[in-house]
Amino acid sequence: MMVGQRVRVWVVGLAVMVSGWGGAVGESRAGTTDDLMDTTKHPVSVTMAMQADSFFGFNPSIYGTYGLTDDIALAFNFTYWTMINGVGVHDNAPWLETDMGLNLTFLEKRLSVTPMIGFVHGSLLSSRGGFFPNGGGSVNERTTAFEGFVPNIIANYIDNRFEGEFYLGYYKAIRSEGGSGGGGAVGCSGLVDTNCLGASQAGGRGTWDFLHYWVSGGVRLNSLWSGGVHYEHLLTTRDSSAPGAAQDYYRWIGPYVEMKLPGGMAFRFTAGKDLTDNQDFYKLKFTKTF
Repeated sequence: MMVGQRVRVWVVGLAVMVSGWGGAVGESRAGTTDDLMDTTKHPVSVTMAMQADSFFGFNPSIYGTYGLTDDIALAFNFTYWTMINGVGVHDNAPWLETDMGLNLTFLEKRLSVTPMIGFVHGSLLSSRGGFFPNGGGSVNERTTAFEGFVPNIIANYIDNRFEGEFYLGYYKAIRSEGGSGGGGAVGCSGLVDTNCLGASQAGGRGTWDFLHYWVSGGVRLNSLWSGGVHYEHLLTTRDSSAPGAAQDYYRWIGPYVEMKLPGGMAFRFTAGKDLTDNQDFYKLKFTKTF
């Protein structure tokens, strides 16, 4: 009888202890979750950008920051290059860019510098695949995740009188799915082939790397309007499809005008000359920050 009572006491005590430990763990987890989601400690900013230009077409993006300290934040960016795609096993394979990094602010937050590391997914870098302007890209290339590596940096400055922006990104192929280069593609032998060219299709196979950068600077006329000058350059630093295939794709220079609106909204229109072929260029960007 005494043994049975001791067993019951031990079981009840163990149950109470486990219950208390579980409650403490639950409270600890809840406290951790609440702390990570507390926007007073970790301010969050997300911007949705609807943008298009005369080279890339429609390329919307979402970017933002998650505050870690007063002047350091986790940064992210996702860009959907909707007009750069290839017809292959997955029919479309739009080019997708994903970036993560840190946002650093200086000069009482007038200057922000954001270095990031990113990856691109699709068939452009790894196969020269897809419909790329002036690229002579092939179609029916392999859909490839993590096909390229993108170290990049963006810096922004803004105060009551002046504003400026600088971007530099290097798009480096890290996978080779398009076969060896040489200016031509292997012909398709059947319907199941996904890494070939059809009889009526043309383009060079291989891999390539890009350098993309821009700089802009302007004057804020008031809290609503600003204007300035924009310069942007896109070129290939390596193209394995044929000897001497690397080229300048565009060098744009022209004025911009921007209208900032209450509620974290802004419109910017830029237009001017392409110095590579004397054509015009234009680009439009609308942003909404939450």
